[in-house]
Amino acid sequence: MSPDTPEKIAFLFLGWLLGMLSPIVVDAIKRRRENTLGRSAILAELAELADILATAAYGAKMHAGTVDRSFLEWLKTYSEQHATIQSLQEFIPRLRTQLSWSDADLQKIASHMSADDGKGSMLQHYPIPLLDARVSALWTFDTSFQRQLLAIRRNVALLDDIVDRSRKYFDLTFSKLEGENYRLVTENLVQTYSLYASRAVQVVDQIVQLKSIAS
Repeated sequence: MSPDTPEKIAFLFLGWLLGMLSPIVVDAIKRRRENTLGRSAILAELAELADILATAAYGAKMHAGTVDRSFLEWLKTYSEQHATIQSLQEFIPRLRTQLSWSDADLQKIASHMSADDGKGSMLQHYPIPLLDARVSALWTFDTSFQRQLLAIRRNVALLDDIVDRSRKYFDLTFSKLEGENYRLVTENLVQTYSLYASRAVQVVDQIVQLKSIAS
């Protein structure tokens, strides 16, 4: 055996090992890149969802007759610090005007806009396709990010359930119900608006928190 034989064998083994590891390394780099892109895309989708739900919560509370100063302060703070859609940013002056009103005036407006007199509105589903498409791959994200995403997804599912219940009551308001039966249906409808607004605010706050830990 020549003196350089062990060295040649070592180089051959190293070449073989690198050849075996190359696909693994490339796959790891590719996965990390896809995770970064997927994370950014999900955050962008959720930022838009937060704006939509903040606006929807306002509408739901108006129909429930439960708009109050604390909610308007919350919506104003969110809109000033986090809103990305122009319509919500343009709504800020109106919020400031409403906050200048007395509590009595706010209650009068909320009562006037409530659905007690049949002025109902149909709640909407707001899909999150990018997050749903990545649910099976959430394990590739870090633990805290996974937890936040799953909590948001659970609450969006609960929102969807409230929407479905609300639509059933909404449809019943167009049926031939009268008297006590009609009153019960409208009360249940208004209750779904309140539940929806509370859950929507919770989702928006969760998204804001997620964005803070992801930045």
